[in-house]
Amino acid sequence: MRIRWDEAKRQKIFMNTKRGKAEDIERIAKKAHRGEDVSEHFTGEHVAKQRVDIDLPLRLLRMIDEECKLVGITRQAWIKMACDERLRQVQTSRNASKVA
Repeated sequence: MRIRWDEAKRQKIFMNTKRGKAEDIERIAKKAHRGEDVSEHFTGEHVAKQRVDIDLPLRLLRMIDEECKLVGITRQAWIKMACDERLRQVQTSRNASKVA
């Protein structure tokens, strides 16, 4: 199987970019470890993420899946949205009780 030239070039660029990013990350980490200011490297464009495994009752998952079908989004997107909505409600409620 022959790879087209532009695809081969794209793969090479991707590999070099990935390697370059790893080297940049190491360089930034070393600067931070020495106590140097590395804030210029953090633009706020990317949000840190962490994978979370949770066990949910099958009945709850089925209900979530039904909602996902109605809205047309993935289960993961729905769970993120539901958590975000709930946290906003809690924060609004807390802020309202502080004012009163």
